[in-house]
Amino acid sequence: MSFWRRQPMLRGYVSEVDRFLHAFDQRPEATSVSRQAEELKYERISHLRDNAQAKQPSIRNWEEF
Repeated sequence: MSFWRRQPMLRGYVSEVDRFLHAFDQRPEATSVSRQAEELKYERISHLRDNAQAKQPSIRNWEEF
């Protein structure tokens, strides 16, 4: 018994559910307050990740020695 597919996979296939969700996302009322807050949260996370700035080490601790 072969575990490999005998027929090639359909690569351009879009299911009905995917089409529905895409159409739903395009509607203006689809963006609720919680969804907007989540989008802002992840935009901030992406910005902090992509534009990371290293903190300067504090040398003050060694001045007393």
